Amino acid sequence: MLEQNAAKPLYQQLMEAIQADIEADVYRAGDKLPVEKELEEIYKVSRITVRRAVKELCDRRVLVKKQGKGTFVLGQEIQGHLDDIGGFHDIMGDLEKGTAQRLLSVDEMDPDTEMARYLGMKTKGKAVVVKRILSTDGVPVMLDTCYISAVRFPGIRRHFSGDFSIYRILRDEYHVRMASAEKVIKVRKIRKDEEELLKCEPGDPVFDLFKIVYDEVGDPVHASISVLRGENTSYVISTDKSNRLKIKNPGQKDFKLIAQL
Repeated sequence: MLEQNAAKPLYQQLMEAIQADIEADVYRAGDKLPVEKELEEIYKVSRITVRRAVKELCDRRVLVKKQGKGTFVLGQEIQGHLDDIGGFHDIMGDLEKGTAQRLLSVDEMDPDTEMARYLGMKTKGKAVVVKRILSTDGVPVMLDTCYISAVRFPGIRRHFSGDFSIYRILRDEYHVRMASAEKVIKVRKIRKDEEELLKCEPGDPVFDLFKIVYDEVGDPVHASISVLRGENTSYVISTDKSNRLKIKNPGQKDFKLIAQL
């Protein structure tokens, strides 16, 4: 029960109450929050208090409003540095988040000229294509398609079962040290065939991330095309090589000033 006469404003108390209910799994990531009238009744507060609290939680990227659909609970934010080389499991492990993956397919294909160049394939051969859904805390966040040269990494298909990490397979089984990467990022609206896989609504924003990873001598190790949910993903650009990010929770910032000339 919120305290009407407390020094702390009611909207702040309501924010804390909603966040506590999220932590207690009353509302889980992806759940739709009750409508304003129901929130008034649940927490015994006015409509103005509900609106202020919900707005603040949306600004802080705890909740997200979807036009015509309601207000939803966001999952924990994924934050990646653009110069990171590590894979999904490494990033999520550093952030202490529960990860899971659903393997959609593992195939072999004859790569086209462009993909063969990306993979450093100078002779004809097959590329292994691994397609999977990666999730955190039960919420799908990434549709990942990884391309690996079967010529350079013979027999790699047999390792793709269970909760595998492609980076760890390459490191531990093939003794490859990933040293650098190139990335291209675009923002677009989700496509029809991706909506169900990523549990998104039509028109939701997504990141397209194309990446090539190289070893110590500059040879390509693999290429990947990833589609990430835009609502709880942020990328960081920093010239500080120590990776000590001074901006806290960058995805929660509402930047009004884009540039000052």
